[in-house]
Amino acid sequence: MGTAADLSQECRVIRASGELDILTAPLLSGDLARAQRGAQIPYVVVDLTQVTFMDCSALGPLCVARATCLDRSGWLRLVYVGRSIGLLLRIVDLTGVFPRYATVDAARQGVVSASPR
Repeated sequence: MGTAADLSQECRVIRASGELDILTAPLLSGDLARAQRGAQIPYVVVDLTQVTFMDCSALGPLCVARATCLDRSGWLRLVYVGRSIGLLLRIVDLTGVFPRYATVDAARQGVVSASPR
């Protein structure tokens, strides 16, 4: 998994790529923690458009980071286009927790998109 964080704006963006699984979930967790560090109100967008595979291992770090953002009056939003991430979120009943955003700009603006079927 590769990630890059844009920490220069009020809304921090984490861009993940490759596979998010049991081996790479700790890297995602660290990136999420760094994105929240120093922000008075953490607004975090996680861009998953370049993720080729994601299993349940990535959900723990995402849920923890989201809870931290909410505790500090912020939010965490997911950007994804692939059907498999939407399917995973539906299977574990997290589509309400992590609605789909089609682009980083849409996530920044809070414009939710329908999940791909």
